[in-house]
Amino acid sequence: MYVNTFIGGELFRIDVKDGAAGQVTKLETTRALKFPDGLRAFGDGLLMVEGSGALSRVTVSGDAAKVDPVGQFAGPTSVTVAGDRVWVAEGQLGLLSASGKDGSGSPSFHLRSVGLGQVAGR
Repeated sequence: MYVNTFIGGELFRIDVKDGAAGQVTKLETTRALKFPDGLRAFGDGLLMVEGSGALSRVTVSGDAAKVDPVGQFAGPTSVTVAGDRVWVAEGQLGLLSASGKDGSGSPSFHLRSVGLGQVAGR
């Protein structure tokens, strides 16, 4: 199982055996993570979105994680795959604190997609 920490910007592997959590290993990433959030299994790796905007393909090898950006979004919070599309929810959470203070109302939230081929590197 893999988990990340939003504020700390870290990625971890947690060994699971018979439904119980085991050893936790911090993975060394090829670049700094900026507010990692949504994380989803994808092929032989992971898809991850970061609050800074990146959608990345993550490939884990031992205790190292190669992080390859494949898309850019506005404040993404979640990612999933459906059919031949990768769907990203843009929460734009950074706008919430500013929303309403100047009378501008609530920010918009969006669901955007990219083709599976773009993410898979085809």
